[in-house]
Amino acid sequence: MRKRVYNLEFPSRCPAMTIYGYKFSRVPDYSDRIAQLQHLVTSYSEFSISANTGQHSITAYVELPDHEDRAILEWKGSGSTALNDVLLLLSIFTGRDVFAVEDKESDIGAILTDPRLYQSGGVLINSIPYTEHPPYSDDWELGYDVGREEGLNQIYRLMRSEEWQSRYEHGYFLFLAQQAFRRQTLESSFIQCWTIWEHLFTIHNQKWLSAKQIRQLDSSEKIAFILTTYALKDEIDDKSRKRIASLAEIRNRLIHFGQFPKRGSVHDDAILFIRLTEFVIAKILGLSPSNVFNTVERLEEFLNSIKPS
Repeated sequence: MRKRVYNLEFPSRCPAMTIYGYKFSRVPDYSDRIAQLQHLVTSYSEFSISANTGQHSITAYVELPDHEDRAILEWKGSGSTALNDVLLLLSIFTGRDVFAVEDKESDIGAILTDPRLYQSGGVLINSIPYTEHPPYSDDWELGYDVGREEGLNQIYRLMRSEEWQSRYEHGYFLFLAQQAFRRQTLESSFIQCWTIWEHLFTIHNQKWLSAKQIRQLDSSEKIAFILTTYALKDEIDDKSRKRIASLAEIRNRLIHFGQFPKRGSVHDDAILFIRLTEFVIAKILGLSPSNVFNTVERLEEFLNSIKPS
């Protein structure tokens, strides 16, 4: 049995990949279908693709295994399978909403998912190492990257372990991350990332802190906890705490007044916080976070700078 898959972009020259027994293969007219997706810049790689506003497009088929395990993420309903989990991971790690429909279904109705590229997620995408594979056949002169296939299999095996499931409460933060990374205003993405940090703090501390204590604890202390827990910072000194407090100020101003504080660095600080969220998620998923955006250096600059007035 197979299903049609929307919006899945394969690595260049990669004809197929298998993730947890689900084999994803390009459709025969993949070059035309992939060009229909949104592309913000004109590119010349495997195919020549012009920048365009884009739309949903069926780019792949997925062959289902004979036996499907149940989903491990907290999907609504009892019929969710591991394919739902895999499609969520593919969405986050390709930067597009990837979903599947029955192969013989002629009319799926109105599609409500967003066809646009995600606004964020670059740290995660670049955290999966490139792995060269030999050419697919004698007709192919160049090899291709199987890093995404190997990386996602490794991530999903980790996620299915009892220890990971218990520690991260079935990975609900991944639903929050998908929402945060989609194309939207910076303010919306920042608040959704803040929710992820609050959520992670709660699941790490709810055994010894009551719900009331967690609610009443200063937000700056929660941010400091996550920074040290995931080794983004060895220790938090007084100067760093003051800078972290300025992040809480952004959150408070946004929540209560609907706008960022009016100071020069606020947008850069908000973007840094989103990148740090990706750093934390990469570590939770067993990856070495990519520093492609100089996030490590930006964090040090931020913590060592003077708190804006």
